[in-house]
Amino acid sequence: MINTSSALKIVLENAPLLGVKNVSLLDSLGRVPSHDIIASQDLPPFNNSSMDGFAVASSNLRRASAKHPRTLKVIGESSAGRAFAGKVTSGQVVRVMTGALMPRGADAVVPIEKVVECETERVRFLESPKPGQHIRSRGEDIRRGQIVLKSGMPVTSAALAVLAACGYSRLRVRRKPRVSILPTGNELVGITEKPKRGQIRCSSSYALAGYVEGAGGIPKLLGIAPDTKSRLRKGIKAGLGSDVLLLTGGVSVGKYDFVGEVLADLGVEIKFWKVNIKPGKPLLFGKWRKVLVFGLPGNPVSTSVTFLQFVRPALLKMCGWQDVQPMTFSALLDHDFSKSDGKRHYLRGVAVQRKGELRVSATGSQSSGAMSSMVKANCLMIIPEDAATLHKGDRVEIEFL
Repeated sequence: MINTSSALKIVLENAPLLGVKNVSLLDSLGRVPSHDIIASQDLPPFNNSSMDGFAVASSNLRRASAKHPRTLKVIGESSAGRAFAGKVTSGQVVRVMTGALMPRGADAVVPIEKVVECETERVRFLESPKPGQHIRSRGEDIRRGQIVLKSGMPVTSAALAVLAACGYSRLRVRRKPRVSILPTGNELVGITEKPKRGQIRCSSSYALAGYVEGAGGIPKLLGIAPDTKSRLRKGIKAGLGSDVLLLTGGVSVGKYDFVGEVLADLGVEIKFWKVNIKPGKPLLFGKWRKVLVFGLPGNPVSTSVTFLQFVRPALLKMCGWQDVQPMTFSALLDHDFSKSDGKRHYLRGVAVQRKGELRVSATGSQSSGAMSSMVKANCLMIIPEDAATLHKGDRVEIEFL
């Protein structure tokens, strides 16, 4: 049986980087560029005002104060999209709006609240502005030739704005992994069917489809494979046409757990089977050519936990992400907890902030079949292998969902 860190290392070592696709800017959201994206121009592209007010030459108001005000003549206006064509000289100012191009000869902006408009086209200044005051300088945000977005960093909503400002209408990004999902088990029926005695509706495949989309993949549901080698073989062969195949159930040591045997018969190289975690111990991972194959446990919580810890990082790596592991945070435990099995536990928890501290408590039943506990949870509590007894107030590591 392998530990969590070793298992994840093996998975990531075998996860291939996918090819490149040219997509529209909007379609690039959440995806990863295949190369560093370089700014094609300065941002902002020109000096502009950050306030509504008056564009002035600061030298004209060097000694202005409340005791010694200075009155200047307004010679025009510069508004967003309509620049003033002239030049500010001695004794002159230009009315300016936020975002407007700074007129030639002006090196500062005095906000409208700081002046007295005494008569038509004349303004009294009660203070001396500093050069550069309330001006957004050309290139102060981004310089032409600067890296706007590094390869390995996903395109965010904010990045869309910067890329649009630089004139990028299309991007070359990593393609999305195609993920086939094949639940197994004689007890499973479709969600529109009425279960017979001893049967349940197949639900885990829908959770997996949601998780796959959230990780940037394209899910494909292959139906349900009963616990027969022939039907299982047929379903697996169909799934090997994707980038990733996710099976659920049939990976333990029961009489009808045929997944490992059928995978090996089809030439899938089994990299590991069984991980020292709870829930999710029977996890299987293998590879067929470039296709990653995961045999996830059948219990729905175990399916979810093993996906989040092992499949999701693999999908992110395939999509080109640089950081594929989830961020973790420290929280104070709100109750006692003990275990004696030497496994790493992932407890469903609810984290809240009280008095400046993150505090966390379990959602209730930690049964691997209680999927409602995942619905209630906003995090997973990570209890290390060597931890046996934890007390209320002890610190634990959490991973937000």
